[in-house]
Amino acid sequence: MCEDGETTNTMTQQSTERARMFSTPSLQGPWTALRLTRAQFFAILLGATLVYVFTGGPLWSHLRENDFDRITISYLVIPATVALALYRNHELRVSTWLAASGVIAAVKLLLTAGLALVLGIAAG
Repeated sequence: MCEDGETTNTMTQQSTERARMFSTPSLQGPWTALRLTRAQFFAILLGATLVYVFTGGPLWSHLRENDFDRITISYLVIPATVALALYRNHELRVSTWLAASGVIAAVKLLLTAGLALVLGIAAG
């Protein structure tokens, strides 16, 4: 019993509420500190990754070949699109531009290196 005489049935309330296996994606994350929206962050990352995968033909058709052009172009896309996104958000400053470009480039490096590794292993 509670102090005011009412009984609380928290166990019943807890058992009737279904626990969510997956919650809705957070609107805050590393993109927040970088002054980008979640959509902008992932769009730039996806765009740069797709440029890497398809520049000069599909990556899986050109494994173990010189990737200089593919790598260069895909990394040049990042600072340009980050600058556009930050300008659109009225947050364009050198420090935020450098930080956001660096974080997205690092995440892209992990993503594309993993993808190239998986494709290389699969190709034998």
